[in-house]
Amino acid sequence: MTGRPRIRFQIQPTVSHYREPLVRRLRQSRSLALEMVGRFSNSEAQQADRIQSASARTLQQVTALQTLTAGLLWWEKGQVSAVWRGGFDAYVLEGRIYTVSTWAAAVAGRLRRRRVLLWGHGWKRPEGGAKRQLRLCFYRLVDGLMVYGDRAKELGISYGVPESKIQVVYNSLYSEADLPDAARARAQVASAAAGRPTLIYCSRLTTRHRLDILAEALRDWPEDQPAPRVLIVGDGVERPRLQRLFAEAGVEAEFLGAVYEFRRLAELYSQADVALSVGGAGLNVIQALGFAVPVVAESGHRDSSPEIEAVVEGVSGRYFHGGSAESLREVLHTLLQDRELLARLGERGQQIVRRRYTAERHAEAIEAALHHFLSR
Repeated sequence: MTGRPRIRFQIQPTVSHYREPLVRRLRQSRSLALEMVGRFSNSEAQQADRIQSASARTLQQVTALQTLTAGLLWWEKGQVSAVWRGGFDAYVLEGRIYTVSTWAAAVAGRLRRRRVLLWGHGWKRPEGGAKRQLRLCFYRLVDGLMVYGDRAKELGISYGVPESKIQVVYNSLYSEADLPDAARARAQVASAAAGRPTLIYCSRLTTRHRLDILAEALRDWPEDQPAPRVLIVGDGVERPRLQRLFAEAGVEAEFLGAVYEFRRLAELYSQADVALSVGGAGLNVIQALGFAVPVVAESGHRDSSPEIEAVVEGVSGRYFHGGSAESLREVLHTLLQDRELLARLGERGQQIVRRRYTAERHAEAIEAALHHFLSR
């Protein structure tokens, strides 16, 4: 352990169930000594929208951060004093511009000559005016940014951030060993597809994820084709209203609630022909492609996270026009007619996940980024 750079590393955004594979992999790092801290839950969210925390065993390996909130503004206790005291070669903080303590910690880093880095989305979409200037001011205070996607880096460079200051680390859900064999997974779907296609939607049921469009698209399904059934995995404040909406539209939809157990999720995805991302996309895209299920996603949604980059038109999935139930219906109808295309999209989608979005690749990218910034 002697000689490895010491990093105080904040897990972003929380120490949740889906961060466990990454935490395990980072703890095995041979080149860095990481002391992990993080928020154990997104307690600022409504109860139904909160993300499940990691297991007790994983939480024991991370120092809890307490967060004070006042609307959009947050203060994470202990961050500023940690940077001020020193003792680490670098400090990785959450890259959220409304977290006041991160601004203060970055200033402390400047004053005390500490290397402060941010891990966050960066830019999800083009930005202008006062907010762009605020973000650029925020980023000037720190030594480097670790972002989730290529688009964020492209936008940052176009706004004047030096290319060497931005490293893309992508994101992850599962370890590579957890992913099923793509060919076998698609064979299971082919053998199970006795006439009735199955769609799966897996995400929190919030106003950000506008599942109304799916009910509308399937309500007017062509009469000469078997209507798809829908598996809806997730919970949230919108669930009661959506259950009524799908029932009124005459769409067969099974609301399964939140499912975190890996084997159960694998079983559900093995039944699906297509996974849906309606509204803002995120890790639900990586989850589906990891299970070798192609994704139909909404194009141009402003709330989509960088994981949407894994959905490549005609390679790992298809896009429908934002907000258009007619476009969604047309895309689904075309895809479900071509089982060979579905298999090909699923296999290529999983290849993208294996290349960039497993816990192993994610940890390697983070380690490479940290070494890059330490060497500057």
